[in-house]
Amino acid sequence: MAKQGTKVTVADIAKKAGVSVATVSNAMNGTGRMAEATREKVRKAMDELGFVRDYSAAKLRTGRSRLVGVLIQDVANPFYGEFSATFEAVLTRRGFLPILANIGEDRERQASMIAEVLAHGVAGMVISPCASSIAKDLAPIINQRIPCVTFVREVDGLPFDFVGADDYEGAALAARQFLADGHRNFAVIGGLEETTTGHLRVKGFVETLKSEGIAEENIHVVQGPQSRAFGRQGAEELLKSGAAFTAVFCHNDLVAMGASAGFIENGRHIGKDLSLIGFDNLPEAELWSPPLTSVEIGPRSIGDQVAEWLVERMEGQSGPARATRLRPRLVVRKSTVTA
Repeated sequence: MAKQGTKVTVADIAKKAGVSVATVSNAMNGTGRMAEATREKVRKAMDELGFVRDYSAAKLRTGRSRLVGVLIQDVANPFYGEFSATFEAVLTRRGFLPILANIGEDRERQASMIAEVLAHGVAGMVISPCASSIAKDLAPIINQRIPCVTFVREVDGLPFDFVGADDYEGAALAARQFLADGHRNFAVIGGLEETTTGHLRVKGFVETLKSEGIAEENIHVVQGPQSRAFGRQGAEELLKSGAAFTAVFCHNDLVAMGASAGFIENGRHIGKDLSLIGFDNLPEAELWSPPLTSVEIGPRSIGDQVAEWLVERMEGQSGPARATRLRPRLVVRKSTVTA
């Protein structure tokens, strides 16, 4: 441990670890190639000396910030928790510190949070844009030439990389499962039409059913926020309408869990007289009663890819905007049943 009042330097760490100053710098910044044993030796020396990194001084010295802004809809949504766990691990390993901002579905708050995060001098940003966003809403990021990756939701006209899932195909998987189980009357409790996820998941489900000869009057759609509360509300709305349906596709697992409660309270039995499919395949889906059939899109894989692409951009990689949509798969559990 360094003497009280004495600031620990990179040179002190290098001496303690028996390596060069350059090696310490690479270990701290997640750059260069080195054996994990060497990296661990540096970390141990830092801990023993009580080293606390001064990011403000580093920025003044190098002109580079190590902060990354992360703007999401709902920090309480487990999907974003899964995403953030992997994203943060990759970023911190590369020497960056994510700062999280909750924007909901409010374009004014989104604009305010973008301005606030930019004011902190971030090195990069990632954002899942709120409903009804247009390219102009993210113009401040473009104007300041801050590397940015959008994820989950797409916005036309942006020069940013995008990482998400094939929402259309994921919904089509749900439709095909219901058809294979013999269902002929369907309902959708979908997300917001003003988002690409809300639009494409409903579209993929409905168009797949129609392509297999299901009439439009046999498909009942309600759309709203991606929450448990709306799931319950959507279930009650469908039941009050008097519509006939034996299979329900939900925008995500949170909506499906809320819908499940709404249906059960009104005498429907999930996995017996009603089939239910969610989207995201959150860890809670397997523990739900009955265990929820869900479309898996891999939030951790999305987090990993977003982090890797953002680091590449922050480290100077140029080139046209890239886009990847991860291939979904259906995980069948006991919430689905043959008609």
